Parts: sequence; C-alpha cells; structure tokens
Amino acid sequence: MDDPILTAVAVALSTRAVEGLSGAAREALASVMRLVRRKAAEHRALRAALAAEPASGGGDDRAVAVRRALADAAVHDPDFDQELRRRWASFHQTTVRADAVTNTVSGQVTGPVVQARDISGGVHVGLPTQQHRRR
Repeated sequence: MDDPILTAVAVALSTRAVEGLSGAAREALASVMRLVRRKAAEHRALRAALAAEPASGGGDDRAVAVRRALADAAVHDPDFDQELRRRWASFHQTTVRADAVTNTVSGQVTGPVVQARDISGGVHVGLPTQQHRRR
C-alpha cells in the first residue's frame, strides 16, 4: 500500500511546486528537499528519479519513480525515514491554517470524491428513486 506521506513528498519534489507558499513554508520544503538530495548522493535510484525530466503529459511518472525510490531509501535507512517524516510534518504545519480544511484521499478511488462542510439537514446524492419522486 502506498504511504501517503511518501506520495506527498514525491509529488512535491517531482513537480517542484512552490508557487503560493509562504516564506516559512518555502523554507520548510527546502529543508525536505535538502535532506532528500543528501540521501540521493548515496542512493542511485533516488538520484536517477530526481534527475529525470517529467514526461510531456505531466509529472506522474516522475512522481511514481521518486515515491518508489523514497520508499526504498526509507526502508534501508530508518533514520532517514524518521527525519523525512519530521521535516514533512514541519512543512505541513506551515501550510495549514486553523480555519482550513485539509483533505486526504488514499487507497483506490474509482469514482468521484465529494467534499462537504457545515451541512445541516439531510443529504441525498445520486438520482432520485421512485419513492422520492412521489413526494
């Protein structure tokens, strides 16, 4: 099963997404990136995944390769794994506001995902059934 933290780190690294981040968030992400680059110096697959150019259709292939290499590096070096998670948590804390909603979807999702907040009353999703149409 995919580790959501390693997946998030891989996506952040493979897309180099820093636009819109605060100064503190940029520095926290830079800290994650420095740690991963240091690890890549001794881990051939991680070094290759980070150096790969994103495919023309997007960074999905690169993100998958980076995630796999991160997972391998983490399994073989528990200290790296622990430090990576600590730094990612620090980055994550700088990007979450007290009034913000943070969504995490993991596992296999085969259909749409619906987000709802502050609902009072009932919610019906889908086509009305015969029973509902008669009312």
